[in-house]
Parts: sequence; C-alpha cells; structure tokens
Amino acid sequence: MKNRLLIILFGLLFCIPNVNAQNDNLEPVESIFDDYDFQFEYYSLIRKVLMNGMSDYPEVRFLIIPSFSVEEVVAIEKENEKYFIVHHKMSKSIWYTDKNKEKIKVKKKKVEISESDMKLYKELFKKAITHRKYPDKEIMGLDGVNYYFSVADRPLKTGTVWSPKSGSKMDRLKEVGYSLISLANDTKEDEKVELKTELIERIKKLTTEIK
Repeated sequence: MKNRLLIILFGLLFCIPNVNAQNDNLEPVESIFDDYDFQFEYYSLIRKVLMNGMSDYPEVRFLIIPSFSVEEVVAIEKENEKYFIVHHKMSKSIWYTDKNKEKIKVKKKKVEISESDMKLYKELFKKAITHRKYPDKEIMGLDGVNYYFSVADRPLKTGTVWSPKSGSKMDRLKEVGYSLISLANDTKEDEKVELKTELIERIKKLTTEIK
C-alpha cells in the first residue's frame, strides 16, 4: 500500500504541472508557491543532498529527475578563472528512500573544460530558455523523465521538458545535456575535456534551429 501511494504521489509530481507538450520548446518553471507540500519537500532535498557543494549560480546546469531511477545533475561552474564540469549522481533514489535521505551517498566527478567550449553550451541553453513556451495541449504521463535546464543570465533562469519526443529539438537538447555527463565520466580528473568536432557541430546546429 505504501509503495502504491509513493507511485501515485510521484506521478502527481510529474503530471502537475510538468506535462508532455505539443510544442517543441522548453516550458517555464512554476513558482515554489504553486507546488504541493510534498513537491516542495522533495525539491528541497534535491537541492540539499544532490546539489550539495555545487554552485548556486553555475554557467549552465542540467538536472535529471526520473520517475523510477536515481536523480542526477551536471553543471559547468567557474572557479579561480577556470571552468569545470561538475557531475553529481545519487547512489539511491531520494524519492524512494524511506529513511535518512540526507545520508544517501552521492557519486561526484569534476573535470576542467575550456572557456570556449563552455560558451557553446551556455549559448545553446540560453537560447532554449529564452524561447520557453507553455504547451498548446497537455498530455499526462506517469513514466518518464523531467529535465531542467538552467543558465546564468542575471539571474539564473530555468526551463523544463518532460520526456521529449524522439528526434525533436528538445530531445536533441536533452542529448546535449547528457553529453556533459559523458564528458565528465570519460575524462580523467587531471585532464581537460576535449569536445569532438561532431559534438561541436551538433551544438551549433541546434542553437541556430531553436526559436
């Protein structure tokens, strides 16, 4: 009974107000005053546990909240005039852990990235967030992933998308977000990230297409 209730509540977490949109854009993020109490408590734990030690004002941030697996986040942050990809991933789901949520271990990785490569991501995220739109038609869904994209743009601005349609611009944006995680995981901590030409061109192409 308890597990069934958790699933129902988690479905509400994603269905209200985060839903699958007909338009191929990020959606605005609602105010904390529009959240249910359980949503506010959960998001507070995301910030306190998953994002512990991360900058409150990153250049870009990509937050992943799935329905049934662990939460993770990746960001590009500035530190001592250098830029770093910072990746945090929960070892267990915050939502489905019953007790001692704040003691769940977080897997962390940090690698350096060049300023020019950082700017590629920042320009894309800024473009996508600038063109946020509410959906023309809302479709409810329980099993999927909610993605949050943030960019430092005086102040930090955020847009979200729920399990975008395969091949859509928002699906490609999601894949660019995941590329930051791959770069962090595939690069040794004493080395600097190197973007392949294919990824650079993919980011540039998507940046021009979003509108």
